[in-house]
Amino acid sequence: MTRLTEQQKQLLFDYCLGITSEQESALAQEIIFSDDEAARLVASIKASLSPLDAITPEECPEELAEGTIWRAQQAVRTGKVQLEQLLAAEQHRKAEGGFWRSVFGRLATAAVFIIVGTTAITGFKMASTYAHHRYWQTQCEGQLAGLFGAISNYRADNNNQMPNIAAVPGSPWWKVGYQGPENVSNTRRMWLLVRQKYAKPNDFICPATKPDCTFQCEPKDYNDFPNRNYVTYSFRIGCPKSAGDTPARRVIIADLSPVFEKALQSAPNPDGKLIVKISDELLNINSSNHTGRGQNVLFCDGSVKFLKARHADISLDDIFTLRDKMTYEGTELPSSESDAFLAP
Repeated sequence: MTRLTEQQKQLLFDYCLGITSEQESALAQEIIFSDDEAARLVASIKASLSPLDAITPEECPEELAEGTIWRAQQAVRTGKVQLEQLLAAEQHRKAEGGFWRSVFGRLATAAVFIIVGTTAITGFKMASTYAHHRYWQTQCEGQLAGLFGAISNYRADNNNQMPNIAAVPGSPWWKVGYQGPENVSNTRRMWLLVRQKYAKPNDFICPATKPDCTFQCEPKDYNDFPNRNYVTYSFRIGCPKSAGDTPARRVIIADLSPVFEKALQSAPNPDGKLIVKISDELLNINSSNHTGRGQNVLFCDGSVKFLKARHADISLDDIFTLRDKMTYEGTELPSSESDAFLAP
C-alpha cells in the first residue's frame, strides 16, 4: 500500500461530492478498491457529509458557490486542515459509544464546518450542486467546440460553404425525424455532417441532458436524425434574402430552444401540425438542457459562451424568437440575418 498523493485525495474528495466525470469516477473507484487507506478515507468523508442530506438545495450566488468550492479544495490540498486525522478522530469517538455516540452527528457536522472554513453548511451543499452544474456546462461547451471543428472541416472540403440543403420555402423546419425525400426539418443540414462522417450522431446531444438513447443505425440509411431524442441543440435558421448584413459574431448553434420544446413533446409525429403562441413564460425561460440556468451558444468565430439571458449582444435580440412574431406554425423565417432565430 502506497501513501495517497494530494491529487488522489482531491479526486476522492470530488468523488464523494459527486462532481467527477465518468472517467474520473472509474479511476476513483479503482483507487478505493485497491487501497485500504483510500477506502477508509472515502468512508469517513461520506460519514461526515451525511448531515448534508437533510438540507434542501436552494439557488446560490455563483460568487459564494465558487468561494466555497475553493475553500473546500484548499483545505484538502494545502494540508492546513489534516482531513484524515480529523475524520479518524471522529470515527474513533463514534466507536467509543456512550456520550460520544450521542453527539457524533454534531461532531461530524463540525468536521464539515472545518473543511469549508467559515462558510455555512448550507452554502457547502449549494456549492457542490453548483459545481455539478458547472461540470456539465463545461462538457457541453467542449462538445459545441467539437461541432465547430466538424463544420470547419466540412467547409474546407466544400468551397467554404456551410452545410446546407435545398428546401422549399414554407417547409416545416420543426419536423425532425421525417425521412422522406423532401428536405424539411432544420436539422437535415446538420445531419450532413453525420452522413459524411464529419461528426458522430451523439455529438448533437448535450451531455447535460443524459439521454437514454444510443445510435446504433447506419447514418447513410437516414436522411435526418431518427427522431428528436437524438438532437438536443437548436440551429440557426438563415434568412433566405441575406443582403450582406451578417453580424460579426453570428450565433449558429445553442442549447435546445425552450420556445418549442413542450409543443414538440406533445406532437412527436412529423406528420402532425405545430402551433405555438408566445406567452410571457415562453419569453422568459432558458433552455432546459442546463436546468433553466442559461444556455451555451456557439458563435461563427468558434467561441462558445454560456448566456444567462436569451440575447448574445447589446441589441438584446432574442435568439429563440423572431422579432414581432407571437404565433408560430413552424415555417417562419427571419427577414434579415441580424434577427437571430435558432430552432430545433
